[in-house]
Amino acid sequence: MGTEERDAAPVAASAVVDGSLQDETPGQDASSAAVGAVVTVDEPPEPRRIRRQPDLMRLLFESAMVVVVLLLGKIGVQTTSGLESDIHNGVELAPSFLLGAITVLTNILTAIIPVGLAIERLVRRDGKRVADAVIAAALAYGVSSLLNLWIESSFAPQWLLSELTRHVSSGTTTPLHIYITTLIAFLTVLGFNDRPTLRTFTWVCVGIYSVATLMSGDSALVGLFISFLLGRLVAFGWRYACGVVNERPTGQMVVQMLTDVGVGPVACRWQGEHDDVRLYEVRCVDGRILDVTVLDRDRQAVGLLYRVYRRIRLRGPAQRRNLFSLRRTVDQEALISYALRDAGIRTPRLVAVRELNPDAAMLAYERVHACTLDQLPKERVTDELLERVWQVLKDLAHHQIAHRRLALDSIMVDEHGEIWLSELRNGEVAAADLQQLLDIAEAMTALALKAGPERTVRIGAQVLGEERIGAALPMLQPVVLTRTTRAAVRKSKHLLQRLREQILELRPHAPTIEPVKLERLSPKTLLTVGAGCFAIYVLLIQLSSASKQGLKFDYVVHHLSPWWLIVAIGASALTYVSAGMVLTGFIPEKLPILHNLLVQVAAGFVSLVAPAAVGGVALNTRYMQKRGIPTVPAVSAVGASQAVGFVVHIALIATFSFIAGQNMAKSDSSTLVIAILLAIAILVMITMTVPQLRHFAKRRLGPFFEGSLPRLLDVAQSPQKLSVALGGTISLSLFNALCLWAAVHTVDPHNKINYATSAVVYLTAQTAGSFIPVPSGVGTVETAMTGALHLVGVDYGTALLAVLLFRLLRTYLPAIPGYITFTWLTRKGIL
Repeated sequence: MGTEERDAAPVAASAVVDGSLQDETPGQDASSAAVGAVVTVDEPPEPRRIRRQPDLMRLLFESAMVVVVLLLGKIGVQTTSGLESDIHNGVELAPSFLLGAITVLTNILTAIIPVGLAIERLVRRDGKRVADAVIAAALAYGVSSLLNLWIESSFAPQWLLSELTRHVSSGTTTPLHIYITTLIAFLTVLGFNDRPTLRTFTWVCVGIYSVATLMSGDSALVGLFISFLLGRLVAFGWRYACGVVNERPTGQMVVQMLTDVGVGPVACRWQGEHDDVRLYEVRCVDGRILDVTVLDRDRQAVGLLYRVYRRIRLRGPAQRRNLFSLRRTVDQEALISYALRDAGIRTPRLVAVRELNPDAAMLAYERVHACTLDQLPKERVTDELLERVWQVLKDLAHHQIAHRRLALDSIMVDEHGEIWLSELRNGEVAAADLQQLLDIAEAMTALALKAGPERTVRIGAQVLGEERIGAALPMLQPVVLTRTTRAAVRKSKHLLQRLREQILELRPHAPTIEPVKLERLSPKTLLTVGAGCFAIYVLLIQLSSASKQGLKFDYVVHHLSPWWLIVAIGASALTYVSAGMVLTGFIPEKLPILHNLLVQVAAGFVSLVAPAAVGGVALNTRYMQKRGIPTVPAVSAVGASQAVGFVVHIALIATFSFIAGQNMAKSDSSTLVIAILLAIAILVMITMTVPQLRHFAKRRLGPFFEGSLPRLLDVAQSPQKLSVALGGTISLSLFNALCLWAAVHTVDPHNKINYATSAVVYLTAQTAGSFIPVPSGVGTVETAMTGALHLVGVDYGTALLAVLLFRLLRTYLPAIPGYITFTWLTRKGIL
């Protein structure tokens, strides 16, 4: 099925005469149109079928879900098998007649409902949708049958067959349930004609049928999930490949609605598509020109992924518009239009709001003879014009209205120099102060692009007041600007910084204003979450691999060494004492010893939810600030401890590498140690040679070393402080290495690995974890340590369990008392 055009001739040649369509008479003038006899509609021909973006997005989503379910099923194969066994055992206890009745009833319903829906569609003369549903069902049947043949053949991976099937008394089930796949594809394409009750009832019946299928032993749990997802995947794939019947509203529908309103349209012309709306220009019998905005669900899908990303990234007050509801979007725009006119703020008059069909609506505005600020030459942007724009901002704040899109293309100037506002879909009434400040920041940035920062801020302060302009300083962040303004700011370098400087000249105390956190998740945080999920997946794969190699956890638990376990626990506890010594040693001021220790315990929780080597730094700095130590000395002290720790870390790697190489010169361990040292040396050389890497290292390490030298000189003047600082720094690494060494011997008391080799493994793996932005190095440190221990001769299963025990003692279990301590310290005002 192709993309046939809805009409062979251009729609421009059609007309509406007394409510009916006919050809336009050549030479017809406006006088006849003024009587209302003929309305011309000029728009490009629409295709009979269109490919909808939502179908593509759903296709990609269902494909991703298939992959996720297969991966989860592969990891949790024992769990799914146990669940299936529990269900089967529970079925044997239930009355057989009840289960039989449920099975028969769901079989009947799942057969009758699709047929009834198809008949209803045929009665409504929607045979094309029924045909599409039948074709999709046939494709689903064929695809599932071929996949079953392939999975059961010798060409498919064995794990796939084991995951999608189960062994029952009558034999082995088929991997995919063909009927469910076919039924889901048919229902997905056919739809339920906007009847939520029937839709809910149908899906409940399908769910009960699936459970009955599982209970009767006709399918496996993972196979049922994949069958359901495959049906939807085939349905959306077919809908996107061949397209769906075009039900988008046309210009003729717009004209008909305006005629019903009594506006008296004479001509309608398509103006193109902008963002997620379609635009029409309508000329009326009284000479007025209307700008008609048509919103439909297909156009709303444009940019949906970007809007979802912004919704996830930004906090509530900084978000714009809802994501999915067409009705709410229309209501919101109409409400803001009426609110602005009631407040005396100029905006094009809303003439009509009408629903065109269940999936589309229109808003018709009287055209204003004005141009947008982005079209206005810079020489026409006078101080008087800027003052009028700022006055509109003042009026918006007075009536607690937020526009939320005050970009240059949303602010219009008429021939008299008056300001008009358009693009109202993101507006808010009863707006909070934060939303009003976001409007000020957006308008300030947009105006600065035209008039420069100095004039913009100066005139804005005259109208709104210096205090109000200063309050908007924390909002000058690229993340909250509209896409058009943000793109223009990227071309105009340092514009935001120049705006901040102009505000600071007016209000020098503005830096004391607390910064406003408008981002819920930064791109770095999203990357961290993704890396963390991948690392955890790798860790689960390692556990599954160790289990397949014959590693039995119950055997290990019964044969572990309790004495070595006590050593590991003691070494883990002593690390907090060492961390407290580090903090005490680098601070000339006297700090309570107990509080120092408790802060290090709390850091065990903070480090688990923040990137490695970041959480503890911020917590210690906060603690010193609460103790009355100024910010600069506090940051310098933490930076000094980090700088010394970095040097000591490298020195310990070199020292223990030498010792390990001497002790095991004839083993593979020495080769590994040499490889580690060479890798570090090569990494340092490459970093120093490549300018980009050198600048990155400077940005990453600079905050730790800036201001550290004066603090180190202060510490060096006190031998006692210096000994405590160095002793804590060195012992912190030694106790961590001891904990890892003891963990290996806890799992395998007869293991021959020595302390020096364990120290090298710990120090190198911890270094790798610090550079990867994953909280506490979850997954990455485990993978690095396990691989390193295996390379130095430790059995893979032993290495994996030893690393998990080490991380349990040093990272995961301490988070529980760490959270309790962190909460208590915060409540007491210590943090």
